[in-house]
Amino acid sequence: MSLPQQLETQPEMETDKPGKRNKRPKRNRKKPKQKMHVFDYINYTILTILTLATIYPFWYVLVISFSTQEGYYQSAYHLLPNSFSLETYKYAFTNDQVFRSIGISLTVTIGGVLISLVLTAMGAYVLSKQKLKGRKAFFIFMIFTMFFNGGIVPLYILVNSLEMRDTVWALILPMAINTFNLILMMNYFSSLPESLEEAAKIDGCNDFQILFKIVLPSSKPIVMTIVLFYAVFYWNDWFLAMLFISNQDYYPLSLFLRNMIISSQNFMSTGLAIQVPEMLKSAVIVISVVPVMLFYPFVQKYFVQGIMLGSVKE
Repeated sequence: MSLPQQLETQPEMETDKPGKRNKRPKRNRKKPKQKMHVFDYINYTILTILTLATIYPFWYVLVISFSTQEGYYQSAYHLLPNSFSLETYKYAFTNDQVFRSIGISLTVTIGGVLISLVLTAMGAYVLSKQKLKGRKAFFIFMIFTMFFNGGIVPLYILVNSLEMRDTVWALILPMAINTFNLILMMNYFSSLPESLEEAAKIDGCNDFQILFKIVLPSSKPIVMTIVLFYAVFYWNDWFLAMLFISNQDYYPLSLFLRNMIISSQNFMSTGLAIQVPEMLKSAVIVISVVPVMLFYPFVQKYFVQGIMLGSVKE
């Protein structure tokens, strides 16, 4: 075949046209699989052991809470349930006081979180201002309270003189502001750009409007983190109730369950055949932990971000 004939038989090459790119076939490039090294196997093994060591205490408590008296004695490690019984939970919920205590705990937790969040945000917003006169003195006094406090007796005298005994206010106001939470929120507010407040002031907003309409909506991670901290504290706290509450109608769930455990250790003259305090203790732990476990997933995505940004001051 002659050269002119060969040129005629070859396919015509697409010429570059202005405004168009040459279309190239897409290649499916697969990423090469990374090889596992000895260190990777060791690392995964250690992490698996640590994970099992973390899960085991919760599993241990859960198995015991559903065990019968005979099943509790059959095993020392309780890796697998040997029996199943709801007697301890039935005993815990047969008394009407349990439902009243749950209502008191919910009231204290919700009300305490709202009050503590507002007071902490207001204090953190003020102390985050670098131009505040006496800011260092206020900060030193605030840090001082983390190491020293007035003591239990002065606190009791103060609450008693304010006639807050046997009220829910005695469970909320004494610990309404936590210094650690205030420092976290203060550092987070300090990292916000000043242009937000400057634009709000130009629009005629005062300090309260800036805090509640600009700063707090822009600080959702630290707000949810502080809400989690206060909620866990108010829900689990029993010490303040033991000091200031003598009327059983105002017992929170944590104090009621604590007293129930103590009474079970002495002897419970009831129709329930419980001679193993550990079974009742485990059921109490499960009842107390479940609300926190249900609440935590809603704030989990903000938790790490709020802690990291609030604990580091640039």
